[in-house]
Amino acid sequence: MSIMRYKQILFICLLSGLIFTACKSRQQMVFSTSPVEEKANNQLFSDIMTSEFQYNTFSAKLNVNLTNGTKSLSSRANIRIVKDCALQISIQPLFGVEMFRFYIDPDTVMVVDRMNKRYVMEPIASLKEIYPVGFDFYTMQSVFTNVLFVSGKEQPELPDYQKFRYTRTPDQCYYMTSKDAESGIDYSFTVNGDDRITFTHLMQSQKKQSLQWGYNNFITQNDFIFPSKMNVTLSSSSRKVNAELLFSNIVTDEPLQLTMNIPSGYTRTTVDEILKIFVQHE
Repeated sequence: MSIMRYKQILFICLLSGLIFTACKSRQQMVFSTSPVEEKANNQLFSDIMTSEFQYNTFSAKLNVNLTNGTKSLSSRANIRIVKDCALQISIQPLFGVEMFRFYIDPDTVMVVDRMNKRYVMEPIASLKEIYPVGFDFYTMQSVFTNVLFVSGKEQPELPDYQKFRYTRTPDQCYYMTSKDAESGIDYSFTVNGDDRITFTHLMQSQKKQSLQWGYNNFITQNDFIFPSKMNVTLSSSSRKVNAELLFSNIVTDEPLQLTMNIPSGYTRTTVDEILKIFVQHE
């Protein structure tokens, strides 16, 4: 085949790919158009739960951008959730090859570092003593799926509305705050007029730890609404990490099975050792 003919075929393939991409149905962006209303606290709480994202299993592709001081990292990833059972994130920076895997279920956290052939496996109970802000399975599941949670419970129930204080933000959103007596964590939700959570904040003042989770670019796809962009800030007295999560190819309610698998020959390490790859002390 001549070089000219090869170039023509390559050009046609590239053009076809661009046309196919352009013709794919676009996700429709959803903007909040409803003003906040005067609601009884229990009614607001009920409306938020009614409007929340519904799924049994969830999977999506992620573009992850991390910044820590002058250090920045970008990678592709996959996230998979089996509701109330397990959550798994696979970091795949190049050609779909997994370099890290994060797994959490109601009892255990596992991290696999394939680059250095090591792993972390710890009970959540012990990690919560070191990293209390948001470090339990049900909180992590909720922040990744834009869902209301109540500290220390698997699922919120309507009577839990009494655990919150209700005010308004300067830009006229609902603002709900509560405190977990056991851990000392203050947590809050900002909710727009469409009863969707736009910001979640957890703070442990004594240990100067904070987790901020913002939700943007809500899209509608297959009759559900989901924030396709999340901005996360995790900070402590010695570290501050910012992350941007961009979701695509969202699929719900397909069969998923998540398990903990440690490759043979891997050595055990600590969470702090793994974190050194992603963050630096200021």
